Amino acid sequence: MRNAYGNLIIASAGYVPGYFFTIYFVEKLGGRWIQIQGFLICALMFAVLAGDYGNLGTAPKFVCFAIAQFFFNFGPNTTTFITAAEVFPSRVRGTAMGLSAAIGKLGAILSALLFNYLSGPTVIGLANVLWIFFACNLLGAILTFFLLPETTGKDADVVDFEEWQAQNDKSLARAAHDHTAGKKGVWKLLASMIPRGGE
Repeated sequence: MRNAYGNLIIASAGYVPGYFFTIYFVEKLGGRWIQIQGFLICALMFAVLAGDYGNLGTAPKFVCFAIAQFFFNFGPNTTTFITAAEVFPSRVRGTAMGLSAAIGKLGAILSALLFNYLSGPTVIGLANVLWIFFACNLLGAILTFFLLPETTGKDADVVDFEEWQAQNDKSLARAAHDHTAGKKGVWKLLASMIPRGGE
C-alpha cells in the first residue's frame, strides 16, 4: 500500500504535469527539441541516483524520481507517439506506427522483466541498472538529434502529395525524353497536349 501511495504521488508530481507541459509547448518548441531535452534531463537524474544511491535520503530520491518522471512525459514518453503520427506518410502510417509501438512495448517488457533480476545484489545491483538507464537516455538523445526530423508545422499528407508530384514530374520528364528521342521536341509534346478548336 505504501508503494502504491508513493507511485501515486510521483505520478501526480511528474507524469501528469509532464503531459500537460508537452501539450502546451509542443507546437512552440517542437517535438524534436522536447524529446532531446527530456532524454538529457532523465539521463542526468539517473546519473545522480546511480552515482550516490546508497547515501541519498528519501527526499532527494523522491525529487530525482519526480523530475525524471516529469521529463519522461515532457519528453520521449509523449513525443514518440506524437512524432510517429506526424513523420510517417499516410500511405504507410498505420503499419509504421504499429511497428514503432510494438518495438516500444518490447523495450518496456524487457526492462520490466530484467529490472528486478539485474538490480539484485548478486547480479549487477541497482546502481548499475540506473547507469544502464542513463546510457539508454543518452543514446536516445543522440539518435534523436541525428536521425529525427522536426515535424512541427509539417503535414504528412502534404509530404505525400509532394512525393506523388515529384514522381509524376519524373514520368513527364521521361515521356518528354522519349518523344525527343523520336525526333519530336518537348515543345511539340506540350503543344500536342493542348486542346484545339472543337476538341
